[in-house]
Amino acid sequence: MKIATGATALLTAASWNVAGLLVHTAPTATIDGGIVVGTTTRVPGATAVVNKFLGIPFAEAPLGTGRFSVPRPTSWTGSIDTKAFKPACMQAFRPIDDRDFIQDVFSIPRPEESEDCLYLNVFAPKKTWKKSLRKSRYPVLYWIYGGGFSFGNAGQPIYDGSHLAALEDVIVVSVNYRTNVFGFPIAPDITNLTERNLGLLDQRAGLTWVQRNIKVFGGDSKRVTIFGQSAGAYSVDVLLTAPWPNGPPFHAGIMESGTYSYNPLPNCNDTDFSSWTVLLNRLGCDNATSTFDCMKKTPASDIRYAQEKYNIGFGMAGDNVTIVCDPRLRREAGMFAHVPVIGGSAVQDGSYYAAKNGTDIDRYFNTIFPGEAALKEKILDAYKLDPSEGRFDNMSILTQIHTDWNFHCVGALSKVGDNE
Repeated sequence: MKIATGATALLTAASWNVAGLLVHTAPTATIDGGIVVGTTTRVPGATAVVNKFLGIPFAEAPLGTGRFSVPRPTSWTGSIDTKAFKPACMQAFRPIDDRDFIQDVFSIPRPEESEDCLYLNVFAPKKTWKKSLRKSRYPVLYWIYGGGFSFGNAGQPIYDGSHLAALEDVIVVSVNYRTNVFGFPIAPDITNLTERNLGLLDQRAGLTWVQRNIKVFGGDSKRVTIFGQSAGAYSVDVLLTAPWPNGPPFHAGIMESGTYSYNPLPNCNDTDFSSWTVLLNRLGCDNATSTFDCMKKTPASDIRYAQEKYNIGFGMAGDNVTIVCDPRLRREAGMFAHVPVIGGSAVQDGSYYAAKNGTDIDRYFNTIFPGEAALKEKILDAYKLDPSEGRFDNMSILTQIHTDWNFHCVGALSKVGDNE
């Protein structure tokens, strides 16, 4: 799907390039948790100066016995410096044999990691700052990063919101959230299904923080757009289709290369603890008196490494609170957030699959469409694929097939609905 030029500017993470930024004096802000001290930056070619507050705590650090706990509000005495990005939440680049490939493809060198990671960043035009009581406040863009709910962080240089804030007259907020087992501990010891979706709760806690505090930075809490890419776009769709008894804390959504509505949870019950069981075994916690306490006491780096080495993945718990089990049914019933939405995808999203798995056509169809011989022939004909051609002859076409199937088609369905 093609996206209008204006929307593309919002969705293209590369446009957040930070090269050549000029730093000025430090601004301060008093929010409900305490006082924060940031930095001021000028973007070349922009008239607006940008106030940057990097690493604002929006929840207590989930450390020690707080591991696997829901996000809780935090506060501090005096002021804290918010002048540099904080560490990423614990990452899991898996399987371990693909770790370097994943980091190279997504330009994500392993960042500094910590369980103390629940921080967000605010990028606000300074002209807004001087007129924080003005009647006309600035809209807010709330960024949710991707990474397959296994890795990713808001502190990547390409996610610096200074350019968007300076050139588009918006306030940008980017938030860290927990991923892999640290964010989605599907464990029998956690009987409340919602408390297994910590990563989704982190995203929600950040949105709640925006509603409480963005006015201080000159933002309009009634004009918040949630936007994200890949798993971030999936998260946007999850938020759009989730129930909000008091109304959603956002007013528009942008999804790039990801959707949940037509890729629902394959298993929406609370009995599949296989990943947790395997992880317990690999970490030697399976025979502990309390396996859950053992997991809380195990070094975070050991847990991360076990996930990567043994390719142990963790998904979400369908609780019908933070994530609904069947979003398609909710859409058909009109039970979703009725807000403006832009959906689209990157031009060659499927190139990652082709680069990782090769372009053997028979292997591709046996993996993606097993037992669908007739469908295979139709696709081969439509895309003019020739199984006898070499790897590089079919590279671009197979990339396009995977892009269309996994991104473009579901995006189009989300846009037009089931009856059009």
